[in-house]
Amino acid sequence: MPLHSSPQHTITLTPELARHVAVIASHVPGQADEPRTVLHRVGLIQLDSLTRVDRAHRLTCLARLPRAARAREIDGQLWSRGEAISFETYTHASALIPIEDWPLFRLNRLSAALRRDSPGDTELSGVTALIRASDHGLTLARIEETAPRAGGGWDWSESKRITEHLVWRGEVVSTDRRLNRRVYDVPERRIPAELRDSVPSRAQILVGLANRAIRSLGVATTADVARHYNLVPADAGFGLEHGDALPARVEGWGTPAWLSPDPATTAAVDSPGTVPEDPRFIGPFDPLIRDRDRSRRVFNFDYTFEAYKPASKRVYGHYVLGVLVGTRFMGRVDVRRDGKVLAVDGIFPEPGGNLAQFRDAVGTAAETLAEQMGLTLEIRNPTNTLSTDCG
Repeated sequence: MPLHSSPQHTITLTPELARHVAVIASHVPGQADEPRTVLHRVGLIQLDSLTRVDRAHRLTCLARLPRAARAREIDGQLWSRGEAISFETYTHASALIPIEDWPLFRLNRLSAALRRDSPGDTELSGVTALIRASDHGLTLARIEETAPRAGGGWDWSESKRITEHLVWRGEVVSTDRRLNRRVYDVPERRIPAELRDSVPSRAQILVGLANRAIRSLGVATTADVARHYNLVPADAGFGLEHGDALPARVEGWGTPAWLSPDPATTAAVDSPGTVPEDPRFIGPFDPLIRDRDRSRRVFNFDYTFEAYKPASKRVYGHYVLGVLVGTRFMGRVDVRRDGKVLAVDGIFPEPGGNLAQFRDAVGTAAETLAEQMGLTLEIRNPTNTLSTDCG
C-alpha cells in the first residue's frame, strides 16, 4: 500500500506519490474541459505581460485543456463584461481569482487601505467618481484622459497609481478586459451582492485560503501554502491546522506536509494508477513551477526564469518552458512566437535523461501547443528539424 497512517493519523507518501498527487490536483495534462475549470482548480492564475510565446494565463490554461482547445477563446471565458466570474488582484504578483473567493481577500483589501503610500482621499474619490459615472467601466487610457498624470512610483502615471490602489482596496474592481486591457468598474456593478455583503472573520478567511490552496496543490508544506497566497507562514499554519487538510509526511522532505482531502486526490493516494503521458509545455508562471522551492522539492526540477538576464548570461534562453511528461519534468525548451510560427530554438534534457525520448516528448508537446495557438511549428536543433503546419 502506498498509503500509511501512524497512530496520529499522519499519512506518509513516497516522493513518487507526492509528484503524482501534485499533478493530479493541478489538472495536467489536459484534464480540464474549459478555462473556467482551470481557474477553479488552480485557484489562482498568475498574470504577466510578456508575450514571447503567449500570455502567462493562456499557457497555464492550455497545459490543462485538450489539444482541440484554442488559445484565442480563453480570455472570453475567464473575464466577463457583465456580472463577474473572476477578479484581478495582487498577491505576490498580479493574479486572476475566481469570483467566489472575493470574501477570502477581505483582509488584503483592509490592509491595502492602511498602506502608507496610499493616495489621498480626494484623489481616490475623484477617480472612483469618474469610473462610477461611466456606463460599463473604463480602461486606464480613458481614465488618464481626465485624471492626474504627474508623478507616481515605478514610472506609473498618477492616475494609474490611484486606480491600482483602488483595486487593492476593493473600491474599484477589474473583472473584464478589452483587447487585453483591464476594464475598471465599481464593485456594485460587477460583484454579486451576496459576495460583497459577506464579512468572514479573520479565522474563516485563513481557513478558507488554506483549504483552497491545499486542494490546488494536492500536497504541500505550510511554507508552500503561505507562498501560494503570499500569507505569513503562521497564518497559513493556522488555516491548515483548523481546515480540511490532512496531516502528511513525504519521505525525504524533512518538514511536515499536508494533503488535500479532495476525493480525486485521496483516490490517487489509495490507488495511484497512471497519469496520462501526454507531454505538455509548462510556463514559468504556472502553479506547478512558479514556486521555485516547491518545484525543486516535488519534481526535482530547478527552474530559473532568465527573461530579465542579459542574453550573455542566460543558460537556456529568454522564455523557457518546462517539459512535463506524466509526473516528471524531462527538461526544458526555449520557445518563441514569430508571427504565425511557433519556433522551438533550443531543447535541454535533464541530466541523465533519455535524449531520444525527450526529443519525442518535445515534438508532441510543441505540436499540441502550436495547434492550440493556430500556428505553424518549427523545431530547430543541431540534429533534427521538424516543420509541421498546425494551423
